[in-house]
Amino acid sequence: MGRRREKSNKGRFLAIGIGFCVICVAFTVVLATIGARGTTLPKREKGYVRTYTVPGVRGEIYDRNGVKLVSNADTYDLIFEYGAMPDTRSEVNRALLDTLAAIEETGNGKTLARDYFILEGEYPDMRFCAELKDKESKEYQYYQKFLERQKMVGDKTDADDVADYFKGRYKLYSTAYTNEEISALIRLYYEMERVGFGAYQSYTIASGINKELVARLEERNIEGVNFKIEAGRVYTYPGVASHILGRLGKITAENAEYYLELGYSLDALVGKDGCEELYEAQLRATDGVVRVRYDENGKMVEKTYISEPSDGKDVYLTIDIELQIAAESALEENVKNIESSDAGAVTVIDPNSGDLLATASYPTYDLSMFESIAYYNSLQENEHLPLFNRALNGVYAPGSTYKIGVAMAALESGVLSEDTLCDCTRVYHTGHTCLDSHGELNVVGAIRESCNVFFYTLGEAMGIEEVTKYTERLGLGKETGLELPNKSGIVAGPAYRAQAGGSAWMLGDDLNASIGQSDHGYTPLQMSVYMSSVVNGGTRYKVNLLKEVREQYSDTVVSNTSPEALDKVEFSDGTYDLLIEAMRQVVSENPVLRDNYLRDVPVVVGGKTGTSQVAGKRDYAVFCGFAPLDEPKIVISCVIEEGVYGQRAAYAVGKIMEKYFELYGEEIS
Repeated sequence: MGRRREKSNKGRFLAIGIGFCVICVAFTVVLATIGARGTTLPKREKGYVRTYTVPGVRGEIYDRNGVKLVSNADTYDLIFEYGAMPDTRSEVNRALLDTLAAIEETGNGKTLARDYFILEGEYPDMRFCAELKDKESKEYQYYQKFLERQKMVGDKTDADDVADYFKGRYKLYSTAYTNEEISALIRLYYEMERVGFGAYQSYTIASGINKELVARLEERNIEGVNFKIEAGRVYTYPGVASHILGRLGKITAENAEYYLELGYSLDALVGKDGCEELYEAQLRATDGVVRVRYDENGKMVEKTYISEPSDGKDVYLTIDIELQIAAESALEENVKNIESSDAGAVTVIDPNSGDLLATASYPTYDLSMFESIAYYNSLQENEHLPLFNRALNGVYAPGSTYKIGVAMAALESGVLSEDTLCDCTRVYHTGHTCLDSHGELNVVGAIRESCNVFFYTLGEAMGIEEVTKYTERLGLGKETGLELPNKSGIVAGPAYRAQAGGSAWMLGDDLNASIGQSDHGYTPLQMSVYMSSVVNGGTRYKVNLLKEVREQYSDTVVSNTSPEALDKVEFSDGTYDLLIEAMRQVVSENPVLRDNYLRDVPVVVGGKTGTSQVAGKRDYAVFCGFAPLDEPKIVISCVIEEGVYGQRAAYAVGKIMEKYFELYGEEIS
């Protein structure tokens, strides 16, 4: 009995042992198969199927008259696909080397995709790049992640260890490859590992390649190589309207979730700023998907669309590109003509609709060069901030241009009448001063001469809060409604002073605020809205940049923008006539404005100069002008930083007006 039980147990143990060995052998075979990915890659069956993305065509951007500003130009990215690459590691290596050779032969070497390779020199004499010394650099950050994945220790790993890792992992034998080839392959494989190359992530070898290289690679039919078509952007007028148009860029980690929810792929190009970002929903194209079947020789035998791509819509702006060019040119000349100045801004709007016709900020930049790292760095380092849009976000004291609003408030509240006289002896009773002794002046004369004493009197009589009840509704310190980022400004008064934690508001603050100083701070765009609201009879319009949206390459209008009134300030015809007459005299009675800056404008111009005092700097020059006087069609505001005298800002205004009336006469559609 015992012997039988012993034999039975031995049999069981033998069976279990054999079974265990079989499982081990099977498991070893599976591991070997998986591990062999470094040497032998999965064998394809006869024929295979690939699925590709087919991009739709992004909408283009036009000016108000249908002149194309931003168009598409297809560019190609050269990608390497995990599922389409050859079966063995040596074949993969050769495919990559053949691809690099074709890039070199066609002179497309400069199109190699941006990488963060950490080694310099040629194998076996490779060394770490200088960027690794900077712990804030991308190279350093990606290298640390690489070390973590490979379970290497950073302070015990040198350049040779990294090179040897890739040499061993990817079978880069010195007997099979030259040192130059090994160096090139190490670079590619490092980048592949960095981006997570695999079944779900292709690797972009080069971007923006030319059609010669595409043809060369298609002719060679290198396995694993494919092309992705990207809709690049071409600027019809390079360097013009750069602060408005914006650019495209890759989706970042910070906003990936947002775009994924909208159905974007993570490698999609999206608007990063300006109109490209603002009208992304209209311009966006939707990608399609195509399934392609190949035979065992890699020849395409069937193509089936799973989903069709759809094109984006075309966007028409309110901007007139000829007026925009004139504005940027005139502003640059205006700044450069003044030795003390380095910067300025100008905005041009239609006072009867709120359409933004042109806007310029100087210094500016060239969007078409933005991808150049050296160029971008030069912009970042420029002390005059060319990337900053002063027209929409520069906040300036309005100076004496503010006196128009003060006069309106005083006339409408009954504090002032057409016949009210003020005797300016240069010094006000508080000690505040004027630039001159003007003698007795009525409101028209006070605006014409820009008499501070006259407006000190009004400021003391009303208090600034009564004035801002009008000036805010006219547009100063109110949001303009423009979709692009723009500041809402600062309304001087006790409320802002308390909010800012400043000193108590005093009589002297009322006086300073009544001549456009104190805490007042408004953008050139707000100044144009304010002046427009005055000269059109009191209506403050939302500022429009979008004129209409159309089907791509079509006259079919999908949507358009109508003028939208945000407020209506009621004031009498008498007040209107006095203010318009005063601003006519500002120009007609000033020989510099009349005979120099505005001489060649073919209609009667009205306007108001301003000198804005800035602590630690020379005075800023401000001018708000409009024309024609009797039926205004255009309003322009210009600020020249450290321009010293307000009238100097009229140079750019005059040049822009000349161009406007050359283009339109007295009509604009």
